[in-house]
Amino acid sequence: MKRVYYHSGFQKPSIYWRRRGENSFQTCAMEREGAGRTGLEHLWTCALPVEPQEVVEFYVSDGVHRDPANRWYESRTSLSFLQDGELFTYRPAARVEKPRRAYSSDAPPSIYSHNLGQHRSFRVYLPRGYRQHLSRRYPVIYLQDGQNIFESGSFGSWQAQRSLDRGIRRGEVEEVIVVAVDHTAGRWDDYVPAEDGGANNRYARFLSQELKPHIDRTFRTRTGPQDCALLGSSLGGVAALSIAWDHFHQFGKVASLSGSWWLKKFQQRMLGQTRRPLKIYVDSGNAGPYNDCIHHTVALREQLESRLGYRLGQDLCHVVGDQQAHTEGAWGHRLIYALRFLFPAEGAPEERAELPLMLRKAA
Repeated sequence: MKRVYYHSGFQKPSIYWRRRGENSFQTCAMEREGAGRTGLEHLWTCALPVEPQEVVEFYVSDGVHRDPANRWYESRTSLSFLQDGELFTYRPAARVEKPRRAYSSDAPPSIYSHNLGQHRSFRVYLPRGYRQHLSRRYPVIYLQDGQNIFESGSFGSWQAQRSLDRGIRRGEVEEVIVVAVDHTAGRWDDYVPAEDGGANNRYARFLSQELKPHIDRTFRTRTGPQDCALLGSSLGGVAALSIAWDHFHQFGKVASLSGSWWLKKFQQRMLGQTRRPLKIYVDSGNAGPYNDCIHHTVALREQLESRLGYRLGQDLCHVVGDQQAHTEGAWGHRLIYALRFLFPAEGAPEERAELPLMLRKAA
């Protein structure tokens, strides 16, 4: 069974639900479980007759109002908590603080790198309720070209907070900490593997030996490779996969958006080595100059399958952005696909164990 809890002022709400892939919704009347946060609402609950980890899409209605107003929420866990239009895998604070930038856009923090011989700026984006839910720890995503991720750089912006916040709010994506690492004039050397003419082994040591330990000391992170991802686009997509490949004991998930896979020598080395325990996402557009080099990305995906045994839908995902070119806006648009694949909102084991007890105490 899958159980959903709901803080709401609705009178006699019902859940309209379906398994992913089904067309029609079934109905489950919710029962009053206890008091709400104010005298105007109650805590409602409903048990759905599906396997606990089965993906279910749902919305709530009292016959007049609908939550959410359009689309639906997505539950992957045995227990979900719906509150103020957001889905949680744990019982949240009564009023949850919004996601926030833990930096000033005008003067982001920096760390001195002995490996790079320079200071490197980075931008940390914290998930909703970070300062309230003090027992929780979070996975971390390290994104390249940090100037363009949340703010507008020379070539535009991903506006990554839009996909990130919406995916978390709907229950599609796990709450994560994002660290966007700024590039410098030495972007080629930082992002390109040595065999392809760069020197990204130094940048890799900066990420793995200097920045990651600093982030783990400063924020409440989950530190294992299964909770740490590298993402990047264009040359940053090459950096993400090549560094994760060589440092898989620290970075167990990786996404390459419109990777510059006309660079071939790292690929040749990778395809001749032992398969790494990575979860890999690759994509491209199919428009603009050279159709965003879609043929290179397709060839890489085919080699990952045939030569190394990665499996689509399991540890490999390949997406094509229809009519999308090599732009920041396109990468921001496709970011949600990478997030859903790498960090689906499945809930941490300790959350799944604690939630029933917490709810019983609240009832």
